[in-house]
Amino acid sequence: MSLDVDLRLEEQVGAGTDGRLIRKYRLRAAQLVFITCTLGLPGIPLARWIVAEDDLPLTFRASMLVLLGTVYLGIVWFWRAATIVYRDHLAVRQLFRTRRTVWSDVLSIESEGSSASPRTMLLDRKGRLFALPGGVGAQPHEVRAIKDRWARSRGEGWTPPADAFVLVARHRASARGSAVVWAILLAAGSFLVLLVSGLVLDFGSDWDGDEIPWLFQAIGFVPVVVFVAVYQVRRLLLRRRHTASMP
Repeated sequence: MSLDVDLRLEEQVGAGTDGRLIRKYRLRAAQLVFITCTLGLPGIPLARWIVAEDDLPLTFRASMLVLLGTVYLGIVWFWRAATIVYRDHLAVRQLFRTRRTVWSDVLSIESEGSSASPRTMLLDRKGRLFALPGGVGAQPHEVRAIKDRWARSRGEGWTPPADAFVLVARHRASARGSAVVWAILLAAGSFLVLLVSGLVLDFGSDWDGDEIPWLFQAIGFVPVVVFVAVYQVRRLLLRRRHTASMP
């Protein structure tokens, strides 16, 4: 089913319940299928092997399940992520939560990024600057439609944010994005280091039941731990650097 058909059905459902739902933005079905096949299909043979083999060490089995679970959680995020426009607020649906912002608390909605990967950023009164998921940035006319709804619904008491407020919000968002990039790079690097080290040291020949080398048994746990640790440390350091530089 195409995105346009999905949107019309969702609008009809909204009108039939409380009338507050205006539109829901998600990636197109073809994009979601492509992401699912690209990321998910390679893990199926590995998962079948892990389940079928009875003599695999528990540590190795758990490590592989953690690795596969992380990949499939990413796939679920793509399917779940959405921007939902209501008459009185805007909702951003993420993997484990839905963030709701009433229109009067929205301070700006702007497009940014390159033409190849545009994003639509929302700034709220709490100083949170975040992207609207669901491919909103790739549709300029839809961005204008959301901004028009915001302009009509934000109320007469709305005032534009101060430059200093926007600057702090942008720095926080930049720090968060930088932390994610560093965490992904180092997590992927740790995975490759464990894999290559095991192969270079000829550990691959020792794969025999309980004799699976510890490097391969840790290959699923280490990247996850590295991601969490690097993200938290990098974000903390960037925040401290910004605080120290403020007059």
